[in-house]
Amino acid sequence: MSLSGRVRQGAFLQLGARLFSAGATFVLTAVVLARVLSKAEYGLFSFYLTMFLIAVALIDFGANRAAIRIIAAKEAPREPVLCAAIAFKACCGAAAFLVICAVIFLAEQGLVPRLLLALAALHTLTHACGGASVAFEADLDFRVPALSLVFGYTLFLAAGLALVFLDVRSAPPYLLAWGAGSACQNLLLFALAARRGLIARRGAGAVLGKLAREAFPLGVSAAAVSVYFYADVIMLRPLRGEADVADYRAASSLMSFGLMVPVLFCQVLFPIYVRCHNRSALLLGAIVRRSTFYLALFGSTGAALLIGLAPDLLALVFGEPYRGAASSLRLLGAAMLLVFLTFPHTTALIAAGRAAVFTRITLASVVLNIGLNLLVLRRFGPEGAAATTLATEAFVLGAGVLSLRRALGVTGVSRELFGPLLLGGALFLGLVLFGAGRPLFVTLPVALAAAGLGALLLRALPFRLGVEEEEIA
Repeated sequence: MSLSGRVRQGAFLQLGARLFSAGATFVLTAVVLARVLSKAEYGLFSFYLTMFLIAVALIDFGANRAAIRIIAAKEAPREPVLCAAIAFKACCGAAAFLVICAVIFLAEQGLVPRLLLALAALHTLTHACGGASVAFEADLDFRVPALSLVFGYTLFLAAGLALVFLDVRSAPPYLLAWGAGSACQNLLLFALAARRGLIARRGAGAVLGKLAREAFPLGVSAAAVSVYFYADVIMLRPLRGEADVADYRAASSLMSFGLMVPVLFCQVLFPIYVRCHNRSALLLGAIVRRSTFYLALFGSTGAALLIGLAPDLLALVFGEPYRGAASSLRLLGAAMLLVFLTFPHTTALIAAGRAAVFTRITLASVVLNIGLNLLVLRRFGPEGAAATTLATEAFVLGAGVLSLRRALGVTGVSRELFGPLLLGGALFLGLVLFGAGRPLFVTLPVALAAAGLGALLLRALPFRLGVEEEEIA
C-alpha cells in the first residue's frame, strides 16, 4: 500500500474508533444515566468522570508524542524508547491515582463508596501499559490501537447497560465499569505489543532522560491547552450563572466533536512529518502544505455547516431550548476552522524538535484567553466566551505559522488554500439563501453532497500526500 493509502487507512481507523467510543459514552452517560440516576448521583458520576478524563490527558504528559518522534527520527531503537515511555507514564499514573484517592477520601462519606471509587481510579495505573500504542503508531499501524479502543468501550457499554438492567441507582458502580473498560483497553495494547516482541527493558534507562526532556514541554503545552479550552466554562458560572454555562457548553460540544478530525489526522501524520524533516525542509514543506490543504477542505466544510445550520443543529442534538446558543456556535464554527489550519503548523514544530516554541505559544494563549474572558464575560456571556475563543485561536494560528516559517522556512499557507476556503464560503451562502426554513434532514445531505462535488472539482480525491515512502525511507 502507498504511503498516502496507509495514512488514509490510519485516519479512518482512528476516526472510526473515536466515533464509536464517543457514541458509546454519549449513549450511556448522557442518554441513559441522566434518566436512571438521581441528580445528586449523576452529579457525582459526572464529577469523577471529568477527573478521570483530565487525568488520562495529563498522564501522557507528552510522552507518546516524544517517543514517536525519537523512533521516527531513528535517534534510538524502538524497544527501549517504548519501555522508557511506559516507565515515564507509570510515574505520572501513580501520581494521578494518589491525587484522585486524596479527593475521594476527603470529599466522600462511607467506606463502600470510597472503596468503589478508589477501585475505579485504579485504571490510571494501567495507562502506562497504554503507552505500547507508540510502537504501532510509529509504524503507521493503527489497527491495534483502534481495536483496543473499541474493545475497551464495548466492555464499558456492556457493563454499564448490565448495571442499568440490574437497576443500580448509585454512581460508583458505573464509574467502576468505565475504569474497567479503560484498564482492559490499556492491558490489551500491552499484551499485543509484548506478543510481537516489542517490550524489551534493555537500554530503556539510557533514553529515559532524553524522553523526559522532550516530553516535558509537550506536557506543559497539553496542560496549557486544557486550561484555555476549559477556562471560559469555569469562569462563566460565577460571572453569569448556570443557564449561560449550559448554552455555551452545548455550542462548544459541537465544535469539540469536529476537532477530532485535525487531532487524529495529524496524529497519523506525525511520524511522517518527523521523517520528512530528517530528509529535507523541502519534503517537510510539501507535506505541511498538502495536509493544510486537506484540513482546510474539511474545516471550511464543517465551519459552513456549524455557522449556516447553527439553530437547527443545536435543536436536533440538545433540544429546542438551546436554539438561543446559535450566535455562540457561529463564532465557535469560525474558531474551529482556525484550529484546523493551525494543527499542521504546530505538528511540524513538534516533529522538528521545536516543542519549546509550541509551549511558549500555548502559555501566551492562556494569558490572552483568561485576560479577554475577564473583560467580556460579565457583559456578553456565552457570546463573549465564543469571541474570546475565536481571538485566541487566531493568535495561535498566527504564532504557529510565523514560528514555523522563522524556524524552518516552511508554511502551509499557500494559493492552494483559496479553493477550500472559497468552497466553504459558497457552501455557507448556499445554506443561508436556500436552506432557511427547510428541514435539516434535507439541507444537511444536500450540503454534504455539494461539499463532496467541490472536493472532486478541487482534485482533492483521490487522497494524495505529495510524498511517497521511498523519498523518506
